[in-house]
Amino acid sequence: MDDLGARARKDGIAAVFDRAAATYDQVGVTFFGTIAEVLVRHTAPQPGERVLDLGCGRGASALRAARAVGPTGRVLATDLAPRMVEGLRSGAGDLPWLTAEVGDAEWPPDGPWDVVQAGLVLFFLPDLDSALDRYRAALGPEGRLGFTWFGDTDESWDPVFDVIVDMLPAAERPPANPARSGPFESVEALENLLHQHGYAEVATTQTRVEALVDDIDQWWAWSWSHGQRRLLEAHQRLGTLGPLRDAVDPLLEEIAGDDGLRWWTDVRCTLARP
Repeated sequence: MDDLGARARKDGIAAVFDRAAATYDQVGVTFFGTIAEVLVRHTAPQPGERVLDLGCGRGASALRAARAVGPTGRVLATDLAPRMVEGLRSGAGDLPWLTAEVGDAEWPPDGPWDVVQAGLVLFFLPDLDSALDRYRAALGPEGRLGFTWFGDTDESWDPVFDVIVDMLPAAERPPANPARSGPFESVEALENLLHQHGYAEVATTQTRVEALVDDIDQWWAWSWSHGQRRLLEAHQRLGTLGPLRDAVDPLLEEIAGDDGLRWWTDVRCTLARP
C-alpha cells in the first residue's frame, strides 16, 4: 500500500471511530472492558512503570494500566480519533499520571517504555512490519509488547453479518477482514512475524469473550457504537437501512434466547519481549 492509500485508510478508520466515540463501550454491553482486562493482566504493569497504550479508544486498557502503575508511574495513551481521546480524558481526572493524546499507533513516541500495549488495534495498521520495529526500538531492555486480536467467532451469527455485507453494492463491500487475514490468520503466522522482527519469549493465550445483548434494539445500538458502524453508515448513505433491518431482525429473533442475544469470539493475547 502506497503512502497515499495508507493515509486514506487511516483517515477513514479514524473518522468512523470518531463518530462512534460518544457511544463506544457506552451502550450497556460488556465486551471491550473484558478484553482490556485480559490485555492488562498479561502485560502486567507494575508500580512505577511507564506504559504506552496505542489505539486507546475511550481508555478501557489505559485506565487499568494507570491504576496498576500508580502515581510513581506514567501512562501515555494515543488514538487517531480525537473524540475517543476526549472521552478518555473525561474519565481520567483522578489519574493525573495518565496522559491522552491524538496519535498514530504506527509511530510510537520515543521511549524507553516498560510496556507497549494495544487492544484490538494492530490488524488495522497498513504497515505492521515497520510498526513492530518501532515498538521494539521504543521498549526498554526489560520491556514487553502486548496486544489482543481475534480468533474464532460464533458461526451461528454468520447469516446476520453476511446479510449486512451482501445487501451492499460490490463497490461498498469491505475488503478481506484484516483482523483475520495475513499474519492474523493464525497464531503460528503472527508469532513467526514477531520472531522475524527481533522479538523473543513470544507467547499467545486465548480467552473466549461473550457479549450479552438484552434485545434487538440494543444490538443495533451496539453495532453503531464500534467498527461495524462503517457498514451501517454505507447502508444509511444508500437509503437501505430500512430494508436491512427488515432482513436482519428476523434472523436476530431466531438467535435470541430467554435472556437476550449472545455472541462470542475467542480473543488472543500475544506477549513478546525484544
